[in-house]
Amino acid sequence: MLYQVYAGAYTDKENTEGIYQLELDTEKETLRVVRSYRESDSPSFLAVTPDYLYAVSEREDSGEGIVSAYRRNRKNGDLAFINSIVTQGTAMCHINVWPDGRHFSAANYMSGSVFTGRIREDGSLGGVCSFCQHESMGAGANPVRQDGPHVHCTQLSEDGRRLYVADLGLDRVFCYDIGKDASLTPAKENAQIYLPAGEGPRHLVFRNQGRFLYLTAELGNKVFVYETKDGGETYENIQTVSTLPEGYEGVNTAADIHFSLDGRYLYASNRGMDSLVLYEADKSSGLIETKGYYGAFGKCPRNFCITPDNNYLLIANQESGNVVLCRRNADTGELCGKADEVEIPRVAFVTVVG
Repeated sequence: MLYQVYAGAYTDKENTEGIYQLELDTEKETLRVVRSYRESDSPSFLAVTPDYLYAVSEREDSGEGIVSAYRRNRKNGDLAFINSIVTQGTAMCHINVWPDGRHFSAANYMSGSVFTGRIREDGSLGGVCSFCQHESMGAGANPVRQDGPHVHCTQLSEDGRRLYVADLGLDRVFCYDIGKDASLTPAKENAQIYLPAGEGPRHLVFRNQGRFLYLTAELGNKVFVYETKDGGETYENIQTVSTLPEGYEGVNTAADIHFSLDGRYLYASNRGMDSLVLYEADKSSGLIETKGYYGAFGKCPRNFCITPDNNYLLIANQESGNVVLCRRNADTGELCGKADEVEIPRVAFVTVVG
């Protein structure tokens, strides 16, 4: 089986290629770079639909952010640049295209803001619909990483009524009600999710039609599990589990989080320990149990994804600059060694398309 893969990397004077197009051959267990694209500066996060690709530019050198749109050839995966829009905010680090295909949300890490935007029928980017700047009365528990608001991701609720926004700097997941044309209004106070001081929420995923929410805490190196019993109006923390083995004393920050396609297994990545932790998830209770730890075959596994056949996992290792193809046992969730890898300097993101 041939899969199209896209990776995003930080750019600089030495590395000017930002988006990489790859081909994964599961029969040969090979991964190769097909071509690269340089229209976007530091595209550290991508969102891919059947016909389009959208990239953020994680820039800290100005008070503006950039989102770029590309047309995608379904047959061969080639990309054609469409347009870019300039927005408020700095160091945009996450983008989420909504299921309607007509709107998106994006997170600005350094400036601590979130906004929604329009996507036109031809896939090009329109204007900004709503912009929300998070505010802080002072530094958080971690004076370096929590010196103010730092928004890291946005996720739409399963019913499409609300947007959840993880703010690492404020130890909070903001909840917004979505109005007409993707406008954002803060939801009621009981809908907001507060974490203990110093945990640093980063990425989150929903399961079981939104009944459960799973969140990585980057600074606390934990996975928080939440459950709703009122149809998504409020979420209650029902479990907190470390991403690290007992006794680990090295420096580490938790990063990405994904479920296997069958929903049986949950993975989170550790930067420092340079590993992925495997959990088994109970479908009825939502609780997770740690099953093992697996090396990332590189340094700083910032992002990863699972192939549509559930048999492989791809890891983007930022500091070692490599994308690794790992074999995966779909029955047990275990990772079964490295099959192949390619070098991509300062790679930050990887995703696979069937």
